[in-house]
Parts: sequence; C-alpha cells; structure tokens
Amino acid sequence: MSARESHLVIGSGPSAAVTALTLSARPDQHVTILDIGGRLEAERRDTVARLSVQDESAWRAEDIELISARTVAPVPGVVPQKRTYGSNYPFRNLGQTTGIDGRPSSTNLDVTSSAYGGFSNVWGAQVMPFSRSTFARWPVSWPEMEPHYRAVLDEVPLTAEVDDLAELFPLVNPSSGLPPLGPRATDVLHRYERHREALRSHGVIVGRARLALAAEGCTRCGLCMTGCPYSLIYSATQTMDKVRLRPDVEYHDRLLVERIGQDGNQVFARCRDLATGERHEFRADRLFVGAGALGSTRLVLGSLPSPPPSIDLAEAAQFIVPFLSARAVEDPRRPGTRDFALNQFNVLLNFDDDGYNSSHVHCYPYNPAFFDALPAPLRRASASSAATQVLRRLTVGFGYLPSWASPAIRVTHRRNSQGGLPALDLTPSIDQRPPMLGKALRRLVRAAPRLDLWPLLTHVRLSGAGKSYHVGGAFPHRGATDPTSGSTTDRWGRLPDWDRIHLVDGSVLPSIAATTFTLTVMANAHRITSEVLAAAREPSSRSSAR
Repeated sequence: MSARESHLVIGSGPSAAVTALTLSARPDQHVTILDIGGRLEAERRDTVARLSVQDESAWRAEDIELISARTVAPVPGVVPQKRTYGSNYPFRNLGQTTGIDGRPSSTNLDVTSSAYGGFSNVWGAQVMPFSRSTFARWPVSWPEMEPHYRAVLDEVPLTAEVDDLAELFPLVNPSSGLPPLGPRATDVLHRYERHREALRSHGVIVGRARLALAAEGCTRCGLCMTGCPYSLIYSATQTMDKVRLRPDVEYHDRLLVERIGQDGNQVFARCRDLATGERHEFRADRLFVGAGALGSTRLVLGSLPSPPPSIDLAEAAQFIVPFLSARAVEDPRRPGTRDFALNQFNVLLNFDDDGYNSSHVHCYPYNPAFFDALPAPLRRASASSAATQVLRRLTVGFGYLPSWASPAIRVTHRRNSQGGLPALDLTPSIDQRPPMLGKALRRLVRAAPRLDLWPLLTHVRLSGAGKSYHVGGAFPHRGATDPTSGSTTDRWGRLPDWDRIHLVDGSVLPSIAATTFTLTVMANAHRITSEVLAAAREPSSRSSAR
C-alpha cells in the first residue's frame, strides 16, 4: 500500500458504516461511499425533528398518528412489513430488487434495502455476540473477534444487564441498565429465579434483552416498534452521519452499483445514477462491499469473470410463537400504562453444553400490532372485553434456529446483457419444518408451567425464506488450510479473483448462530478493515490473509 490510499465503500448499512468509520479514522486514507441512500419522506422527517426537541407531554396526537402508522399482514400468521415513522422507505424498490424472483410466493423479497442506513432503520435492536463455541468452527477465533465486538460497542450504545446468558454470550463492554420492564417480563424473570435450577437442568435459560438503545433517555412512550421520536434506538445512519463530517470522506447517493472489478492494483465500481440513468465509474486502491448479504451476493455474481451458476445463502430461520399466561397482568391499553415495546427478555433453549446447538426466542410485550393480529371476531367492538383478557395474557416470541439447522436459500442468477445487475431466482431448499423447531417447541412446553408461558402450538408459524433477515454466508471465510474455492473468501473477505476487493457484510459469515445477527456482522467488518489497514504498515504481510 502507498502512504495515502483511496477506498470505495458500497452501502450505508451497519457493515458499511463501521467500515467507513474505521477507514476514515486514519488521516492518510480517502474514503468514497457509494449508496442508494433512500430517505424518509420530508413531512415525516420534519415531524420527527419537531417531536425530538419537545417534551413528550407536548406531542400532538396528529403527529403521533402520522409517524406510528403500521401495516396489517395480508395473510393471517405472517409478520407484516414493518414501518419506520409510518413509512415503508427502507423496503422501497429503487432498483435494488428489480429482477429478483422468489419461489414459492412466501419467499421474502425485502432482503436488500435501498435506505440510507439499510435495515438498521427497522431492526429490533437486539445485540448479542455469537457464542465462543460458534467461533470454534470458524477460521476466526473468539479471542480474535472479541476486541472487534468491543470496538463496535464503543460506537453502538449497549443496554444490558449481567445474567445467566452472559455465561455463554459474554457482555463484552460496560453497559447501562434496561428501562423498567413490563409486568409480564418481570413476572417471567421472577419465576425463572424461583425455578432456575430445574429449568437449567432442562436446557432452558432466561435472561433480559440486550439492546442497542440509549436507555437513559427512554420515556417508555411505547413507540419503539414504529420509530423512536428521540432516535434512542441505534441506526447505522448515526454512524454514517458522523463519518460524512470527517475530512477526506465523499458520499454519493442515488447510485446503484451494478459492476465491480479490479484492473491491476486499481479497483472500480460502475454505477447507474437513479435520477438521470447516467452511468459513472469510480476507481480507487481498494473496495469494501457492504451492500447487505443478498445485495453483495448479487453484485458479486454479476461481476465475477466465471461465477458459479448457483449459490446457497444460509439463514437462521425465524419462527413466531405466541404465548398465553394463566396469570393476567394489567390491561396494556389502559390509559397511563407505560412500557417500552422492544424485546424485553430472551429464552435460550440449549441442546448442548456450550450454546452452539441452541434456539433463541426474543419475547415482546404488547404493542398495537398484537391487536391487529387477533382473530377477526376478537377485533369486533362487541368482543372488546374478551380481547382485553387475551391481551392481558399474551406475549409474542420471535424465535431463531441456527443456519446449520435451517433451510438454505438457493440463488440462481442470469447475466444482464444490458450491463445491469443479474436477475436472481430465490428458492428455499426445503418447504418442511426443520427438526430443531420441533425440539424447541417441546422444550418450551416443558418449561411452560414454571414460567407461566404457554406456547400456542396451533399458532406457531415458520417465517418464509429470508424473512428473518439473518441471512448470509454465500462467500464464507475459509480457513488457511482449506482448499481455495471460487465461492469462498479468505479472512479479509477476498475472493480468489480479486485481492483488493473485500466483502465485509453477512455474505462472508461461515455460519449464522441463532442469536442476534447485526452485532457480529459489524464486528467482523471492523476486524476485516482493521486487519487490512494494519497490513498496510507491514508490506511483507500483504498476502497474509491468504
């Protein structure tokens, strides 16, 4: 590397943001960010800005109604597309999903975002590392990853508390405590403490949520799931806004990158201007691709000289499990009831001793989407009393299985003769329930009497392919002694065809654990970028990742 290097970064989501942050911290590096950069509509943006400087007591009802609009699932049992500040802009197709076809129709095509900040605008904000045992199967070890988890949590606020989950999933950075929990979460945690030994003997561990939340400012207004008016929930936009203020950083939006490549010691990215249709080419010394797992996979398949005809995306499959409790809590819709609506507690179902083969269920208190999902008869005015009794007992769990126990998604591509992104066909590898899901549900039933959380097995739904958003592994890191393959990357996210192009998002994860996803994606991006920069100071180590 020369004394001063130039870099291209594709995307503005979590992996791209932490990559740009790491590169731009060095005064001898020039960073150019290429992004689609979709934004919240001006009316909603102005409303959020107004609310953010007001006390909650001064908020106007019409403003709250505008920014908390939500959708209802078109099919019962399917999670509706989430909104942020009442908008669908993180999912809006600005060209990034044109040409992607999913089969069957349940396959989720909203797996690549056009938004500035990507899907961190609508995520659930859970942040847990993968277990040490997961990294025992990776070519990158836990001791190598831990400092990068810490570095990311220097940027991302962590709200968490020490509990039994920390034995397998360490709290790697100091944190603030959670806001006061709702009555259901408090009751479940108390029950867990009373029956702790019995539950742990059956492989059940309960702990508090870990959230990317600046909790000290939380007023428990209940708008978490539609967008915090005070922006207390972390979004990659916060990091990217900071990066863009630094010297030697250029940001270009309304650009769809359609081809990448390398000529000698120069990399290039060919883009289409979404406003004018004009095509542009950017060149630099290195290129970091952080367009999201599917976005990066599509870009690479359309850019490699000889791509494989198809490739598998790994996914940590998602399932939805509603719980009812015998003991009712206060009506969550009662005036004056205040709660925060993010995940409040987690149930770990451990099928071995080290947290590797495990399922995680993130449990949510009431939010208005619960009422929307009730059967139609319960939503009638005449059934108000019955609906209240259900909502006083209802908890919703979003569960995840590890990628090695989940169906993969087969990605088949067709080159675009006009020079655009290739067309993709996405097909789930199997349509049946994974065996681990049955084991997880049986474990929940066994724990139900002690936790007073009774899973409604008739209403459990396995989400469609891609719906978990915990997707990646198309070009997984390989070990130093593993044979080189055209669809695997070295520890710096490099494919064999290119030594100056680095994939830094979920597309390079060797596996996806059942815990949360984004923190590990960011930590791995930080590791790749830091190691590449460190190698610049030692020319003899330029190829060490290979």
